[in-house]
Amino acid sequence: MTVAASVAQRPRIPFLHLSGPGQFEFLGRWLAGQGWDVTFMHGGIDADPAHDGICTRRFALRDTTIPTGDPRHILDHAAQNCRGATELMFRMRHSEGYVPDVVVAHAGWGVGLGVKLVWPDCTYVAYHEWYYTDRNWDKRRAEKPADLAVMISDRMRNLPITGEFDLADASWCPTLFQASRFPPVLRCQITVMPDGVDCDLHRPDPQARIDFDWLRLPADRPVITYATRGMEPLRGFPQFLRGVARLQARHDDFDTVILANDSVSYGRPLARGDSWWLRMIDQLDLDHRRIHVNAMRPRDEYVRTLQASHAHVYFTEPFVTSWSLSEAMATGCLVIGSNTAPVRELVRDMENGLIVDMDDADEVADAMAWVLDNPGDAADLRRAARRTILADHDAARVFPAKDAWLRAAIGAPVH
Repeated sequence: MTVAASVAQRPRIPFLHLSGPGQFEFLGRWLAGQGWDVTFMHGGIDADPAHDGICTRRFALRDTTIPTGDPRHILDHAAQNCRGATELMFRMRHSEGYVPDVVVAHAGWGVGLGVKLVWPDCTYVAYHEWYYTDRNWDKRRAEKPADLAVMISDRMRNLPITGEFDLADASWCPTLFQASRFPPVLRCQITVMPDGVDCDLHRPDPQARIDFDWLRLPADRPVITYATRGMEPLRGFPQFLRGVARLQARHDDFDTVILANDSVSYGRPLARGDSWWLRMIDQLDLDHRRIHVNAMRPRDEYVRTLQASHAHVYFTEPFVTSWSLSEAMATGCLVIGSNTAPVRELVRDMENGLIVDMDDADEVADAMAWVLDNPGDAADLRRAARRTILADHDAARVFPAKDAWLRAAIGAPVH
C-alpha cells in the first residue's frame, strides 16, 4: 500500500520504544480511537499482539559485547538496539508490505536510527527527553564540576541522540526545561509539546480514602504521599524521609504512604543487598507504624492514593520531569516540590503549590506541617494546581493538537 493510499484510509503510525509503549501509551490509544492504525513496537516483555485495536510488535534486544565499564558500551548498546528495531522494520516492509505514514520514536536508545533506512518516505518524529551535559547553554558555563570519565560517558550517550536530528522531520520534547538542555543549534529544531494528562482519570475526589487490601486508614486521617519509580537521591527520596522524620517528631496525627520500588532507576546502582530505603531506616529515627511502603501499584490505586493525599512530595534533581508531577497536580494534590528548574516550570510557590530546598530537612518538615495546619489555604493551592494542568497539559487539549499536527504533516484530513 502506498503512503497516499493509507492516508486516504487509516493513516498508519507505529511508536518505537526500547522497553514498552512508555509515554506513547495514552496518546497511541487515543489516536486509535480517532481512526489511526496504531502499532507499538518495542523490545519489552511479550505482550498481547492485538489489544484495543492496537497491534504490538516486539523486536529482539541483543546483548552488547563491550563491558559496561567501557564508555564504548553505550554506543554498542545503541547500535544493537538499532539493529534489533531495524530488522523488525525491514521484515514488516519487505515480508508484510507494511509502510507507515508517520513514525514516532523515543530518541537516545538507538531504536529510531534505522527508520529512514527502511521507510525513507515516511514522516519521522523523534521524541527527545534529555541531553546529557553539565553545561548551562544560556549562561555559557558549566553548572557543576564533572570528572573526565563522566564527561566522556555523557558524550557517548549524546551521540545517538544527536544522530536523530539529521534523520527526523520533526523533534518533540515534553517540557521547556528538558528542551533547554540541548545546545542552541539543536534546540531550535525542537518543538515543545506536553505529553498530556488524562484529567478525567486524574481528578479530585473529596471522598477518596486509603482503603486497599494492604492498607486501610481512617477517612479523616491526614496523609502525606510520595510516589515515584525508585527510591533514590536523584528523585529526593533520602531528603523526603529526613523531612518526614523531623515532622514525626513534632506531629503524631498523620501517616505517610510511599509508592515506589526499592531500587535505583537513575544514577549509580548500589551493591546487591543495599538500598536507599535500608540506608535511611538505619540512619533515621522513624515511627514505622505510621509509614506505609509498597511498590508501584496499579493505576487505580495510585490515583486513589493521590486523591486521598493531603500533601504530595515531588523532589528531583535537574532531570527529566516525572509524569507523576503533572498527574498529581491534575488530581488536585498540594505538591511540595524541590526548588529545581523542572519543578518550577509547573509549581509556583504559594500560588499552586509549595517550593522548598529539598536538602533542608527542617524546611521540608515546615512545609508539610503548614499543609496540615492550614487546610483552607491548602485547598486554594490544590484548586490552582489542577487549573494549571487543565490549561496547558490536559490530554483533551494536547492530544487533538498532536493529532492535527500529525495529520497536517502527512496531508491527511483533519477531523
